[in-house]
Amino acid sequence: MKRIYLILAISFMTLLLCTPVTLAREVTVQGYGTTRDEAINDALRNAVEQAVGTLVDSQTLVQNAEVVKDEIYTKSRGFVQDWTIVSEQRSAGQTVITARVQVDTNPNSRLMGQLQRLKLIEQGLRDPRIGVIIPEYHISAPIPDPAGETAVIKKLIEAGFSRMVDARQIQNIRYTNTVKSIMQGNRDDAISFASSQGLDYIIIGEAFSTRNSYLYGLVSCGARLEAKIIKADTGEVIATNGLYGTGVHSSEFIAAKMALNEAGEKMGDYMVQQLMAFASNPEKGVQLIVKGITSYNKISILESELKQLRGVKNVYVRGYNGGIVTIDINYTYAPKTLASELEKLSGINLSITDISNSGIQAMMKY
Repeated sequence: MKRIYLILAISFMTLLLCTPVTLAREVTVQGYGTTRDEAINDALRNAVEQAVGTLVDSQTLVQNAEVVKDEIYTKSRGFVQDWTIVSEQRSAGQTVITARVQVDTNPNSRLMGQLQRLKLIEQGLRDPRIGVIIPEYHISAPIPDPAGETAVIKKLIEAGFSRMVDARQIQNIRYTNTVKSIMQGNRDDAISFASSQGLDYIIIGEAFSTRNSYLYGLVSCGARLEAKIIKADTGEVIATNGLYGTGVHSSEFIAAKMALNEAGEKMGDYMVQQLMAFASNPEKGVQLIVKGITSYNKISILESELKQLRGVKNVYVRGYNGGIVTIDINYTYAPKTLASELEKLSGINLSITDISNSGIQAMMKY
C-alpha cells in the first residue's frame, strides 16, 4: 500500500513539473472615461501597470491649477489575457468600470486564445478595416492570384479580423507603381491609397520565388516575402519583416506557390502577433494637424494646453511649415474624445475638420 501511495505521489509531482506555468496575475482595478469603451481601456491600462509593475515614465497631470494625481505609465508589452466587468456606474457624464483583469506577465507570451484576440481587436484596434497587397514574382514574372497574400489574409481572418478587404477590390493596383512607391516609404501615397479604399491599416509588401534545384523529377523552390503594416491615416509603420519559405513538387509553378504560401503563413502569424501587441498597449498615438497657425507662440500655447488634458501622456511637435503644425500625442482614449476636448480649449480656438482612427485635423479660428 505504501508503495502504491509513493508511486501516486511521484506521478503527481511529475505531472506538476511537466505542466506549463502561465505567468498570469489577476488584479481588480477601476477605469474611468466619458464612454464605456474608454473606461474599459483605462481599466486595462491600470491592470497592466499594476500587474507588470514596469515603471518607465512618471508624469504629473495638472488640471485647474491643482495637482490631480501622479500617474505611473508603463511601456510594457504584457498582454491582457481576459477580463470580467464586476460593476459599471455612470454619474455626471463619467463612466466608472470595476473589472477583474488577468494580465500575462511574460512579455514574450503568445498565450492568447481566440476570445482574448477578439476582445483586443474590438477594444484596442476598434475593429479595423485591413487591406493586404503583396505582389508576387517567380523569376521576375508576375504570378496571378498570389499565394503569399492569400495566406496572410487567411491567418488574419483565423485570428478574428473580420473586416478584410476583398482581394478582388484591389487587384488592379497590385502590380502598379503605387504599390512600389508605398513599399519604398512614400507616406503620402500610402495615406492617399488607404483613404480611397476606406482602410484603417495596410499590409503591403513583395514576394519573390526562385528555382533552387531539380532532383529525381522534383523541383525545389525558395521564396522570400517582405511586408509591413502601415497605419492608414498617419502613414506610421507599425511592424516590418522579411520571411522565407520552401516548396518541392514535380511542377516548378506549384513548387513556387508552395514556397510562397509557406512564407505567407509565417508572415500572417507575425502580423497577427504585431497587431495584438499594438492593441494590447492602451496608450495609442494620435496625430494632430492644425492649419491656419499664424505664429509659433500659438503652437506653444496649444502644446501647453494639450499637456493638461486628461489622458494625454506626452506631446511632440513634429513640424511647422506654411501655417500648418503637426503634433504627435500619446493618448489613452479615443480620438473623438480628444477632438471634443480640443474644441473646449481656453487659450486656443480650434474647429475640428476631420477625425480618423488615430488622427485629427483642425483649423485655427480667430
